[in-house]
Amino acid sequence: MKALHLMTALALVALALLLGWAEPALAAKHHVVPTWKVWWDWGWKIVNFLVLAFLIYKMAKKPLKEFFAGSRAKVAAELEEVNQAKAEAEAQLKLIQEKTATMAQELAGYEESLGQLAERDRQRMIEEAREASEMIMERAGLQADMALHHARRELAHEIVELAAELAESKLKEAVGKQDQDSFLDKFTSGALTARSGAL
Repeated sequence: MKALHLMTALALVALALLLGWAEPALAAKHHVVPTWKVWWDWGWKIVNFLVLAFLIYKMAKKPLKEFFAGSRAKVAAELEEVNQAKAEAEAQLKLIQEKTATMAQELAGYEESLGQLAERDRQRMIEEAREASEMIMERAGLQADMALHHARRELAHEIVELAAELAESKLKEAVGKQDQDSFLDKFTSGALTARSGAL
Protein backbone atom coordinates (compact mmCIF):
# COMPACT_ATOMS: atom_id res chain seq x y z
CA MET A 1 0.00 0.00 0.00
CA LYS A 2 2.90 2.35 0.81
CA ALA A 3 4.43 1.55 -2.56
CA LEU A 4 1.28 2.61 -4.33
CA HIS A 5 1.28 5.95 -2.49
CA LEU A 6 4.96 6.43 -3.29
CA MET A 7 4.42 5.69 -6.99
CA THR A 8 1.54 8.15 -7.13
CA ALA A 9 3.64 10.88 -5.49
CA LEU A 10 6.56 10.32 -7.87
CA ALA A 11 4.25 10.37 -10.89
CA LEU A 12 2.80 13.70 -9.74
CA VAL A 13 6.32 15.16 -9.31
CA ALA A 14 7.29 13.99 -12.81
CA LEU A 15 4.14 15.51 -14.27
CA ALA A 16 4.83 18.82 -12.50
CA LEU A 17 8.40 18.87 -13.86
CA LEU A 18 7.21 18.17 -17.38
CA LEU A 19 4.57 20.88 -17.18
CA GLY A 20 7.12 23.30 -15.69
CA TRP A 21 9.44 22.83 -18.67
CA ALA A 22 6.60 22.94 -21.16
CA GLU A 23 5.57 26.41 -19.99
CA PRO A 24 8.81 28.20 -21.04
CA ALA A 25 8.67 26.38 -24.36
CA LEU A 26 5.19 27.78 -24.96
CA ALA A 27 6.38 31.26 -23.99
CA ALA A 28 9.35 30.90 -26.34
CA LYS A 29 7.13 30.64 -29.39
CA HIS A 30 7.24 34.39 -29.63
CA HIS A 31 10.92 34.37 -30.26
CA VAL A 32 12.84 31.78 -32.23
CA VAL A 33 14.78 29.21 -30.19
CA PRO A 34 17.73 27.50 -31.82
CA THR A 35 17.19 23.85 -32.79
CA TRP A 36 20.04 22.53 -30.64
CA LYS A 37 18.42 24.17 -27.58
CA VAL A 38 15.13 22.39 -28.31
CA TRP A 39 16.97 19.07 -28.63
CA TRP A 40 18.94 19.82 -25.50
CA ASP A 41 15.72 20.50 -23.53
CA TRP A 42 14.11 17.32 -24.88
CA GLY A 43 17.20 15.32 -24.02
CA TRP A 44 17.14 16.52 -20.43
CA LYS A 45 13.44 15.79 -20.21
CA ILE A 46 14.08 12.24 -21.37
CA VAL A 47 16.98 11.87 -18.93
CA ASN A 48 14.85 13.25 -16.09
CA PHE A 49 12.05 10.88 -17.02
CA LEU A 50 14.44 7.90 -17.14
CA VAL A 51 15.92 8.86 -13.76
CA LEU A 52 12.45 9.25 -12.33
CA ALA A 53 11.36 5.90 -13.80
CA PHE A 54 14.52 4.26 -12.41
CA LEU A 55 13.87 5.72 -8.96
CA ILE A 56 10.25 4.60 -9.07
CA TYR A 57 11.36 1.14 -10.18
CA LYS A 58 13.99 0.91 -7.43
CA MET A 59 11.75 2.23 -4.69
CA ALA A 60 8.52 0.48 -5.72
CA LYS A 61 10.02 -2.83 -6.87
CA LYS A 62 10.12 -4.49 -3.47
CA PRO A 63 6.72 -3.22 -2.21
CA LEU A 64 5.08 -4.13 -5.54
CA LYS A 65 6.70 -7.54 -5.50
CA GLU A 66 5.50 -8.08 -1.92
CA PHE A 67 2.06 -6.77 -2.85
CA PHE A 68 1.71 -9.15 -5.79
CA ALA A 69 3.24 -12.04 -3.82
CA GLY A 70 0.82 -11.32 -0.97
CA SER A 71 -2.03 -11.15 -3.43
CA ARG A 72 -0.92 -14.42 -4.99
CA ALA A 73 -0.65 -16.06 -1.55
CA LYS A 74 -4.03 -14.65 -0.56
CA VAL A 75 -5.62 -15.95 -3.77
CA ALA A 76 -3.93 -19.34 -3.26
CA ALA A 77 -5.21 -19.49 0.34
CA GLU A 78 -8.71 -18.53 -0.77
CA LEU A 79 -8.55 -21.13 -3.54
CA GLU A 80 -7.46 -23.74 -0.98
CA GLU A 81 -10.36 -22.75 1.29
CA VAL A 82 -12.76 -22.99 -1.65
CA ASN A 83 -11.39 -26.44 -2.54
CA GLN A 84 -11.75 -27.59 1.08
CA ALA A 85 -15.29 -26.21 1.24
CA LYS A 86 -16.07 -27.95 -2.04
CA ALA A 87 -14.68 -31.25 -0.72
CA GLU A 88 -16.71 -30.89 2.50
CA ALA A 89 -19.84 -30.04 0.52
CA GLU A 90 -19.32 -33.07 -1.73
CA ALA A 91 -18.83 -35.30 1.33
CA GLN A 92 -22.01 -33.92 2.90
CA LEU A 93 -23.86 -34.38 -0.39
CA LYS A 94 -22.71 -37.99 -0.58
CA LEU A 95 -23.77 -38.57 3.03
CA ILE A 96 -27.17 -36.99 2.36
CA GLN A 97 -27.60 -39.11 -0.78
CA GLU A 98 -26.79 -42.27 1.19
CA LYS A 99 -29.25 -41.28 3.93
CA THR A 100 -31.86 -40.47 1.30
CA ALA A 101 -31.35 -43.86 -0.36
CA THR A 102 -31.77 -45.69 2.96
CA MET A 103 -34.78 -43.51 3.80
CA ALA A 104 -36.35 -44.38 0.45
CA GLN A 105 -35.90 -48.08 1.21
CA GLU A 106 -37.35 -47.63 4.69
CA LEU A 107 -40.24 -45.66 3.24
CA ALA A 108 -40.96 -48.44 0.74
CA GLY A 109 -40.92 -50.94 3.63
CA TYR A 110 -43.29 -48.76 5.65
CA GLU A 111 -45.62 -48.42 2.67
CA GLU A 112 -45.69 -52.19 2.22
CA SER A 113 -46.31 -52.75 5.95
CA LEU A 114 -49.07 -50.16 5.97
CA GLY A 115 -50.65 -51.78 2.91
CA GLN A 116 -50.66 -55.18 4.61
CA LEU A 117 -52.01 -53.68 7.83
CA ALA A 118 -54.75 -51.86 5.92
CA GLU A 119 -55.70 -55.10 4.13
CA ARG A 120 -55.89 -56.98 7.45
CA ASP A 121 -58.01 -54.19 8.95
CA ARG A 122 -60.29 -54.23 5.91
CA GLN A 123 -60.75 -58.01 6.15
CA ARG A 124 -61.39 -57.75 9.90
CA MET A 125 -63.97 -54.99 9.38
CA ILE A 126 -65.70 -57.02 6.65
CA GLU A 127 -65.81 -60.05 8.96
CA GLU A 128 -67.15 -57.96 11.86
CA ALA A 129 -69.80 -56.42 9.60
CA ARG A 130 -70.82 -59.88 8.35
CA GLU A 131 -71.07 -61.18 11.92
CA ALA A 132 -73.05 -58.11 12.99
CA SER A 133 -75.46 -58.50 10.07
CA GLU A 134 -75.94 -62.20 10.89
CA MET A 135 -76.62 -61.30 14.52
CA ILE A 136 -79.11 -58.62 13.46
CA MET A 137 -80.84 -61.08 11.14
CA GLU A 138 -80.95 -63.66 13.95
CA ARG A 139 -82.41 -61.15 16.38
CA ALA A 140 -84.92 -59.98 13.81
CA GLY A 141 -85.92 -63.62 13.18
CA LEU A 142 -86.31 -64.24 16.92
CA GLN A 143 -88.33 -61.07 17.35
CA ALA A 144 -90.50 -62.02 14.38
CA ASP A 145 -91.03 -65.51 15.83
CA MET A 146 -91.88 -64.03 19.23
CA ALA A 147 -94.25 -61.52 17.66
CA LEU A 148 -95.89 -64.31 15.62
CA HIS A 149 -96.22 -66.52 18.70
CA HIS A 150 -97.67 -63.61 20.68
CA ALA A 151 -100.07 -62.78 17.85
CA ARG A 152 -101.19 -66.43 17.67
CA ARG A 153 -101.83 -66.48 21.40
CA GLU A 154 -103.80 -63.23 21.19
CA LEU A 155 -105.74 -64.57 18.22
CA ALA A 156 -106.47 -67.86 20.00
CA HIS A 157 -107.59 -65.94 23.07
CA GLU A 158 -109.86 -63.68 21.02
CA ILE A 159 -111.25 -66.69 19.13
CA VAL A 160 -112.03 -68.43 22.41
CA GLU A 161 -113.72 -65.30 23.78
CA LEU A 162 -115.69 -64.72 20.59
CA ALA A 163 -116.69 -68.38 20.46
CA ALA A 164 -117.80 -68.16 24.06
CA GLU A 165 -119.81 -65.00 23.39
CA LEU A 166 -121.29 -66.48 20.21
CA ALA A 167 -122.16 -69.73 21.92
CA GLU A 168 -123.68 -67.81 24.81
CA SER A 169 -125.83 -65.71 22.53
CA LYS A 170 -126.94 -68.77 20.47
CA LEU A 171 -127.70 -70.72 23.56
CA LYS A 172 -129.72 -67.86 24.98
CA GLU A 173 -131.85 -67.82 21.88
CA ALA A 174 -132.29 -71.59 21.50
CA VAL A 175 -132.49 -72.71 25.06
CA GLY A 176 -134.72 -71.66 27.81
CA LYS A 177 -133.70 -70.04 30.98
CA GLN A 178 -133.19 -73.24 32.89
CA ASP A 179 -131.32 -75.06 30.09
CA GLN A 180 -129.43 -71.92 29.49
CA ASP A 181 -128.05 -71.78 32.99
CA SER A 182 -126.92 -75.43 32.97
CA PHE A 183 -125.33 -75.21 29.50
CA LEU A 184 -123.63 -71.98 30.40
CA ASP A 185 -122.03 -73.50 33.42
CA LYS A 186 -120.77 -76.50 31.45
CA PHE A 187 -119.48 -74.40 28.57
CA THR A 188 -117.79 -71.85 30.78
CA SER A 189 -115.98 -74.51 32.74
CA GLY A 190 -114.90 -76.23 29.45
CA ALA A 191 -113.77 -72.91 27.94
CA LEU A 192 -111.80 -72.00 31.00
CA THR A 193 -110.13 -75.40 30.92
CA ALA A 194 -109.28 -74.98 27.21
CA ARG A 195 -108.07 -71.45 27.77
CA SER A 196 -105.73 -72.39 30.59
CA GLY A 197 -104.38 -75.25 28.42
CA ALA A 198 -103.68 -72.85 25.51
CA LEU A 199 -101.67 -70.50 27.70
